[in-house]
Amino acid sequence: MNRARVLFLAVSLALTVPLVAGVLWSAAVERRADDGGDSLYKYLTMFSEVLGLVRNDYVDATEAEKLLAGALDGATDALDPFSVFVPRAARAEFARVIEVGRSRSGISLGHDHGIVYVLAVEDGSPAATAGFTAGDLVAEVGGVSTRELPHWRLERLLAGQPGDTLAVEVLRRGEAHDLELVLADYAPPRAVLSEAGGLPLLRLPSIGGGAAAEVRPLLEQLAAAGAAKLLLDLRGVAGGAPVAAYEVASLLADGHLGRRVARGATLREFAGASPLWKGEIVVLVDAGTQGPAELVAAVLRDRAGARLVGARTFGWAGEREMIELSDGAALLLTTSFYCGPDGTPMSKGLAPEVLVDDLQRSFGERDKPLGDLILERGIEVLSGADATARQAA
Repeated sequence: MNRARVLFLAVSLALTVPLVAGVLWSAAVERRADDGGDSLYKYLTMFSEVLGLVRNDYVDATEAEKLLAGALDGATDALDPFSVFVPRAARAEFARVIEVGRSRSGISLGHDHGIVYVLAVEDGSPAATAGFTAGDLVAEVGGVSTRELPHWRLERLLAGQPGDTLAVEVLRRGEAHDLELVLADYAPPRAVLSEAGGLPLLRLPSIGGGAAAEVRPLLEQLAAAGAAKLLLDLRGVAGGAPVAAYEVASLLADGHLGRRVARGATLREFAGASPLWKGEIVVLVDAGTQGPAELVAAVLRDRAGARLVGARTFGWAGEREMIELSDGAALLLTTSFYCGPDGTPMSKGLAPEVLVDDLQRSFGERDKPLGDLILERGIEVLSGADATARQAA
C-alpha cells in the first residue's frame, strides 16, 4: 500500500464510517435530550433513507446484509474503542476469543471511526518481537484491508493458535511497514525494581491478578533500603484487571481509593490501609497507559501526592458485558466505569502535571524517542533538578 493510497484510505474512512454510525449515535443523543421520543423515529427514518439511496444510487451494486453489518459496526465504533458488535454465527467463538485476549499476541488494539491502531505492546511479547509500536495504524492483516475486517474478526485472528503467522501492514509516521506476527503463548513480564538517574525505578509492565503479589516484595526491599523517592513506570501498560489496580495502589496509599459505577450508581467501593512504603512518587505515563494503569496513577496522584509526568493517558477503565440480541447476535458493550478517589469515571485521559509530548520538545530533542524524554523529565522532577520549569497548563 503506497502513501497516496494510505492517505486516501484515511480520508475515506473518516468520511464514510460516520455516515450510518453518526445517524444512530445522533439518534441516541437526541433521544436523551427529547422526552417525547419523536427524534428517535426521525433518525430511523433518515437511516432508512440513507440505506435506500446507497443501495439505489451508489456507483456499484451493494449488498444489504453487508451494509447493515457495517452500520452496526459503525454504531459500536461511535461509542468507544472497545465496544464490539458480534454476529450470531461468530458469538460462540468470540467467547473463546475474549478468554484468550492478547495472551498469544501481546498487542492491544483500539478502533476509532473505522481506523484500527495499536494502543500498546506488552514487553517481551510476540508483537514486540515482530516490531509493533504503540501508535501504529493497522492497514492490512493477511492482505485484507482493516476497512473490510470487522473488529470481532480482527480480534479472532489475534487469538489464533500458537504458531499461526499473520502478515500485517502498519502505517508509522506516514510510512508503510510490513511485519510478521507469529502467535505464541508467552509468560507475561513481571514487575522489576531497577535504577535510573540514581533513583529507584519500579517498572510495572502489566497489571493482572498477581500484580500486587509481585510488587509487594519490591516495595519491602525499597523500604528496607530507606529510599525516600520512587519512579513508577506505567508507560505503555494497557489492559489487565481493574481490581488488581486497586490492590497495587493500596500498597502505596490508604483510605478511599475509588469505586465502580454505572449510570450514577455505585456498584463497589475500594479502600486501602497500611501502605508498605511512603515517600515521594513520580509516575511515568503516556498515551498507551490505559485501564488499570490509569487507576493506579489516579489513586497515587490523589491519595499519595504523586506527580504524573509524560503524555496524556488513554482514558478508559471499564467493564464490558456480552449482551445477546434477539437474533442470537451480541453486543460487547461497556456497562460500567471505574473511578479514582475523586469519583470521576475513568472515561477520559489523565492530564499529567508535567506534560511531555511532541509539542513540548525542544529543537535539540526532536530526534529523541518520546519515551526517553519522559523518563529524563521524570528523573529531573523527582530529583528536584527541574521541578517547575515544564509544568503543563
